[in-house]
Amino acid sequence: YWRNFKFELNNNVLIPRVETEQIVEIANDIFGNQNEEIIFADLGTGSGSIAISLVIENRNWQGLATDIDINALNIAKKNHKKITFDSSINFYCGDWWKPLINHAGKINLAVSNPPYIPRNIYEKLPSSVLNFEPKRALFGGEDGLYHIKKIISDAPKFLVKGGWLILENHFDQSKKIKNLLREYG
Repeated sequence: YWRNFKFELNNNVLIPRVETEQIVEIANDIFGNQNEEIIFADLGTGSGSIAISLVIENRNWQGLATDIDINALNIAKKNHKKITFDSSINFYCGDWWKPLINHAGKINLAVSNPPYIPRNIYEKLPSSVLNFEPKRALFGGEDGLYHIKKIISDAPKFLVKGGWLILENHFDQSKKIKNLLREYG
């Protein structure tokens, strides 16, 4: 159970955690209970927990959920079908923004819980994590910023002017991420 919904999980997707719920709460706080139509992207959707929560809590929102792993995407689609009868999420297989090229410049909000764990920390994770969580969903490269940099660098092409990007990251990466956001505008 996550945010009052029962999600199916397997070894292809991350187990949603409390910290990830903050992404949904922040998105809801930013856009409030506005009735305006919002197009959002959930980059690296995994089980679909973020995207599904956002469309259930915000009826006028249209979701675009991407994942590079077709097996993860299939779990997200299954969860979507099981949890909501509404068809307000479209699913795309591909790397971060790439499958959303037809939506360039039209996205109001992008959210992501990308792989961000640096090598030195990943190698010391407990077996309770390493044995049940896909490496692809955790390991963020040498400094943990490999995927975050890819997401940030392409964000200006896909977000509307004034659009929002919400990223989960490692507790000690905020300064570097702030610099990347400035660097890529």
